[in-house]
Amino acid sequence: MQDNYKNNNYKTTSDSKVKTSYIIMPSDLNEKKNLYGGRLLDYADHLAGSVAIRHVRGSVITASVDSFDFIKPFHLGDFLLAEAFISGVGNKSMEIFIKFFGEDAITGERFLGAYCFYTFVATNLKEGETLAKIIPESEEEKKIMAGYEDRKKRNLDRVKRNEEFKNFIKLEY
Repeated sequence: MQDNYKNNNYKTTSDSKVKTSYIIMPSDLNEKKNLYGGRLLDYADHLAGSVAIRHVRGSVITASVDSFDFIKPFHLGDFLLAEAFISGVGNKSMEIFIKFFGEDAITGERFLGAYCFYTFVATNLKEGETLAKIIPESEEEKKIMAGYEDRKKRNLDRVKRNEEFKNFIKLEY
């Protein structure tokens, strides 16, 4: 990290970025012989949570899965590669971007399989404390972060609509 950012107000994406890999096994497959989508959602939540905890160095909760786009299926024997990083920071909340790409174990050919945005909230901030701002380090990160304010506005609008909507949901079973 650059010396002038070595304080609690700024962090770079690499300070909390998480990269991982996994090989798709038979127990990961759905009836179509592709990676089960729920498994990928589970991985995403764990990755996003890890990034959020590393950024805050404290406790966090998942606030929302803002979007999840499945692009191309993963198959048995593919390597599932993932990279997750902070893509925007508010006062107490942070958006995490995750990309999943596959790699054919034999040919090494790679493909984009899915990407998503999650929002997490820091739960251990003291009164008046805010999250450290994030500094992108790559062109990809800059491009993704450039859309943060628009995504945040859409998410806040959705939260407001959901607040009204939940009053109509019955709890009878």
